[in-house]
Amino acid sequence: MNKEFIDFLKSKASIVDIVSARIRLRRSGRDWFGLCPFHKEKTGSLKVDSEKGYYYCFGCGAGGDVISFVQNFDKIGFTEAVEYLANLYGIRLPKKEKTFFDPDKAVYDALREIKDLFAKKLKEPAGKEAAEYLESRKISQESVEKFQLGFAPIGGDLVCSLGRAGFSEDVLLRTGVFNRSKYNGELVNRYGGRLIFPIINLAGKCVGFGGRILRQTDAAKYINSPETDVFVKSDHLYGYHLAARGKTGEIILTEGYLDVISMHQAGFDGAAAPLGTSVSETQIKMCWNVCSDPVVALDGDSAGVKASYRWLDKILPLIAAGKSFKFARLPEGADPSQLISEDKCEIIRDAVRDAIPLSDWMWEGAFLLYPSETPEQKVAVIKMLTDKANTIGDVSVRKLYLQILKQKERELYRRKFAPQTPKENLKPPISVRKKLEKIFIVTILNHPHITDTVMESFVRLEFEDFRMRKIKNRLLECVERRSNEGEKDHKNREAAIAILKDEMAGDIKETEMHAKFSREDATDEEAISGFFDLVEKYYSEPLMMRDLQTAVSSLKSSFSENDWQRLKALKQEVISNRIKKREV
Repeated sequence: MNKEFIDFLKSKASIVDIVSARIRLRRSGRDWFGLCPFHKEKTGSLKVDSEKGYYYCFGCGAGGDVISFVQNFDKIGFTEAVEYLANLYGIRLPKKEKTFFDPDKAVYDALREIKDLFAKKLKEPAGKEAAEYLESRKISQESVEKFQLGFAPIGGDLVCSLGRAGFSEDVLLRTGVFNRSKYNGELVNRYGGRLIFPIINLAGKCVGFGGRILRQTDAAKYINSPETDVFVKSDHLYGYHLAARGKTGEIILTEGYLDVISMHQAGFDGAAAPLGTSVSETQIKMCWNVCSDPVVALDGDSAGVKASYRWLDKILPLIAAGKSFKFARLPEGADPSQLISEDKCEIIRDAVRDAIPLSDWMWEGAFLLYPSETPEQKVAVIKMLTDKANTIGDVSVRKLYLQILKQKERELYRRKFAPQTPKENLKPPISVRKKLEKIFIVTILNHPHITDTVMESFVRLEFEDFRMRKIKNRLLECVERRSNEGEKDHKNREAAIAILKDEMAGDIKETEMHAKFSREDATDEEAISGFFDLVEKYYSEPLMMRDLQTAVSSLKSSFSENDWQRLKALKQEVISNRIKKREV
């Protein structure tokens, strides 16, 4: 690989294509401009000259050719950048010896050799326990090969093997795989006895490892490579080398190694994971290099919810037009790997499809995680949300988020703190409405035969909880399949309802404690009676007022005799309903 080859590669590689695949560019004359990815700025200081093949930032001074841009942005070495571009443009690398010196080549070579030795050990008797664990988690052999999984043996055999392969102790220490013993000065494999997950960069090279303990000990369940010359944890996502080239063109961020592997195995080829509980600016931008709305799908337990909400502090300052995130709500206590092993892929698929926009999760997550019962607590939550919104770097997006928060705050005030007049107190409080919406859903899920009786009222109910509204729409789709359905459609409908019940398992258990008529062991007559009692108690007047407003609008537009009679009848119904409630 000589100078002539490098010049030839740069002449074939379009610097505009390479840069615009990673950041947004706008054209101005013959040049292109965008926000510099190498320092924080609000105005586009990065210039890309397509004719001369270079980039330069007037803000921080970063500049160079297409190879250096890939190096700096993708956090890879010169050799890897050259190989990446050559592969991208279908150019064969020269067979001659490389004329330049790569100081990290020996480390990369050692990591590759270690990875291969770990993979080999997994197939030997020493790796039996690790192989059985993967089998218990329903990880296929194809996935084992795809993610190059392995097993780290206990003892000094690994050091001896690598020594015979020509690697010095200095190089082995630089890989991050070994520590030097304080007792005898020998190298010790820090991953001994663990299932191994190689961490591969975008260029396809191993840069580090994750390891899971297989037996109960006081040691940490998972460990990652320490930071080395070739590995910085915050610059990598596990599985990103596959996700970035996935056919779906999406990114789904999960919590752990096995989640990523299971997701890919189930067809979610955009799955990746940060190497820890936090997410970095680099990792966020890596996601945006693939799609504009990556989905965060962490575990459905309280820790997963808290972690995903903490990510907002890193994400919000970076969002801009065409760059945001969505958040998928998995069932409480469930993680992607578990759901997939239980053949419940549809739950994940629906959760990703119905993922909550960042602006909604910012509000909903706050009231889910922080105390908000008293006026003082609500004010504190709203102040926190306003502070978060003010960290958004993009001025236009920040203004819109602040407007959305003000709108939600007004709605919250109107519903919770406004004086109680008949017109303003038509709907039950938010906390009550959420419980009611769950009760309506659970009642129909447990008693699908009552749908013909309650459907008209159910359709008219306006659900305000985002998740319940999505589930209601899916339930309505199931019900619509009933007309002229054959045996196959009937089974598909039953399967769809079963999936909804699995997804709401925690909600169903909680709801059945408060509404006995919603239980499966209640009769259909009890379910119908309980359903309509709730509608009558909490929703009858709001529904009538909505019909009344519709009738008024219709009368204004057409002023027909039928519209006039309908308006009179609805007014009388509202008056009668209020008199009835006073008598009760």
